[in-house]
Amino acid sequence: MKSFKQLSSYLLIIALFVATISCDTSDSNSGGEQQVTVKMKIDNSNNSSAKQFSYSPTTQSVDSLTEVKLLVEELELESTADDDSLDFEVDDLVVNLPLDGSEFNLTSGNVPAGVYDEFEMEIEHDDDTNVNDPDFINESGDEDDGYTVVIKGIYNGEEFTYQSDEDFEIELEFNPPFEINDDSSPSIAINIDPSGWFTDSSGNDLDPNDPANYEQIKENIENSFDVEQDDDGDNDDDNDD
Repeated sequence: MKSFKQLSSYLLIIALFVATISCDTSDSNSGGEQQVTVKMKIDNSNNSSAKQFSYSPTTQSVDSLTEVKLLVEELELESTADDDSLDFEVDDLVVNLPLDGSEFNLTSGNVPAGVYDEFEMEIEHDDDTNVNDPDFINESGDEDDGYTVVIKGIYNGEEFTYQSDEDFEIELEFNPPFEINDDSSPSIAINIDPSGWFTDSSGNDLDPNDPANYEQIKENIENSFDVEQDDDGDNDDDNDD
């Protein structure tokens, strides 16, 4: 009878120990992830950018933009701890950016707590791409060779359409690193400044209709991306830069 009582005591102790461990594990996992929203917007806050959106055409340069669209294939966060990365699901997402500077919500997802120092975005059109927008379909009819960026606007008083079939892999570093924890309600804002898209390094105009300018315009677009972090969800940039 004494053995039975001892066995019962041992079983009770084991049960309490397992319950304690379970509670601790549950508590540690409950705050282990936070929902992160990724947004994108055109930054027309500076004077040079405002020129791009003036609807009083002059006789020089790009007078206005009427549509900006991107084909986003993948978004990724990279951790500082172990070089792991986290993918957001955004396959074949056509982003039609508002020209008034308002934000476009790309996606959101649960991200493990930790510190992240880099954000990557792929803008590409591959053999698995499936979009219905005809602006992203190459006139050759080759589905594997569609467009990734479509920009429409007014140049010298005439409408133009710039289409790039180049793949863009944008790598943006957080400074300071992007921290996700129980006390944060984080979001990521990707800002695009179009003010230098159609000018060269000397400030000369780049005619968007001239194929000789396509590569320089492509590089200008790639260099116009910037990333901000908003740790408290108030839509204000928390970076010092």
